Amino acid sequence: MNLFRILILGLLVWFVLRVLKSWRVEISPRDLPQSQGRKRADQDRYEPMAQCSQCGVHLPQRALATSGRCGACERSR
Repeated sequence: MNLFRILILGLLVWFVLRVLKSWRVEISPRDLPQSQGRKRADQDRYEPMAQCSQCGVHLPQRALATSGRCGACERSR
């Protein structure tokens, strides 16, 4: 009976250590710089959007003229 209790206790300790180890791997600090780097890459890929002041079309901000109009509205002026 004592050997059975020791075996059960050993399995329980092994299981708890296994669970704690898996949680520790998920929250490891070495993953943080990678996720921050991914956020920076997303910010570099996407451009801020702006709305044409005349027709209301949303375009990348760099595509608008200095007057705030899109290319089609600038040509029809």
